[in-house]
Amino acid sequence: MAEVILHQYVNSPFSEKIRKIFAHKKVSWRSVEQPVIMPKPKLIPLTGGYRRIPVLQIGADVWCDSGIIIRKIEELFPAPTVYPAGQEAAADIMNQWADRRLFWSTTPVIFEKLAAVVPKEFIEDRSKMMRGANFAEITLMAPDARNQLRAFLDILDRQLARSTFLLGNSFSLGDAACFHPVWFLRAEPTAFSHAQKFSNLMRWFERIDAMGYGDVKAMEPDEALKIARDSSPATPVNVEAADPDTLKAGAMVSVTPDDYGFDPVTGRLVVNTTHEVAVEREEPGLGKIVNHFPKIGFRIASV
Repeated sequence: MAEVILHQYVNSPFSEKIRKIFAHKKVSWRSVEQPVIMPKPKLIPLTGGYRRIPVLQIGADVWCDSGIIIRKIEELFPAPTVYPAGQEAAADIMNQWADRRLFWSTTPVIFEKLAAVVPKEFIEDRSKMMRGANFAEITLMAPDARNQLRAFLDILDRQLARSTFLLGNSFSLGDAACFHPVWFLRAEPTAFSHAQKFSNLMRWFERIDAMGYGDVKAMEPDEALKIARDSSPATPVNVEAADPDTLKAGAMVSVTPDDYGFDPVTGRLVVNTTHEVAVEREEPGLGKIVNHFPKIGFRIASV
């Protein structure tokens, strides 16, 4: 199999979730460091416009968003699973809750203290991702976010009083998903102190933190681009006839996140299943690239 390449940056919480899954599965992988803010000239050719991190690359196939990355990793490396004892629904629902509720309770609490020292370029970049909102105003949400964060952390702490991991005695997607927002709090000591009040949570946190990142070696962005250029997509056409969109293979569609970073990726439809949509693009200088997205959290439109 071609090398597993993760495009990320060190402080990315959603990359941290994938890094912990790599560690659990003992995956050998390559790390390509990408910029925190735009422009991202050595990522966008691979993604067709999608700018969020992380991005998984294998040859000329590129998986965008941690939701579809997790599914691909589980397909390629099924053992040990991130769905212990068949708890797939519980793990997936916990993952979505952590991404959409727990994580977004941490951000205002962290930036309440960091806003004064964050470069204005970062504020402007994140404001553009939020479709006209002023990211600097996220600090106004901090009082309510603190209340929600405290309640969320208490929920996790109570569960961890009775089990080693969140779904029992083995690591799961639920652990990776809930770890990364708590890990993100560590970016600012006052924010992290909210988590440190919960002893069961902290024992669990230290256990996950000690897992490391697996067998990882750095890769330069130009090498990743060369791999894409020298490869062909390995994705067979798989468009389900029963899909409610009734889209046909080869139809031109755009795929766009529904929460932030509203940058559409347009191409010819090659996969349309219950959980995945993928489009093939012709990228100047690289050739054919197939971009894969999850159905949950994305919008699909004919163009």
